[in-house]
Amino acid sequence: HFDAHADLRDDYLGVKLSHACVLRRCHELVGDGHIWQFGIRSGDREEFLWGKEHVFTRKFDFQGLDETVKKLAGKPVYLTLDLDVLDPSVFPGTGTPEAGGVTFMELWNALRLATRCKIVGMDMNELSPAYDASGSSTATACKLLRELLLFVGGK
Repeated sequence: HFDAHADLRDDYLGVKLSHACVLRRCHELVGDGHIWQFGIRSGDREEFLWGKEHVFTRKFDFQGLDETVKKLAGKPVYLTLDLDVLDPSVFPGTGTPEAGGVTFMELWNALRLATRCKIVGMDMNELSPAYDASGSSTATACKLLRELLLFVGGK
């Protein structure tokens, strides 16, 4: 899970099926030790306290991703990419920008590394073109999607 946000809330504004709760719902399906998060830099106290007990969270960067990829060798992996993992100076076209994100090349290298895993599914989200009239965020998302598909398809 590459994202700016932990998405580990039990509910968000009283709703359990919310974008802020999706990884908590995933945990209910896969259990402890099966969720790795990178680039996280936003969440509430409860999320981080709960997360310490149940998921691996790396704040701000991708340090430890290489060890994670080695641990997951041969196992089915679902990769979820929230583009707001990128710094808003690189990717302003998102509805939930958080300062302190990664660069394009840091994300590109992390995706290249992560796709060494046995990817069985993936998604990419958090592009909101209306928030970036220049179109650079859309171009960035398209480039990353293309590269991601090439990484996975090139195996």
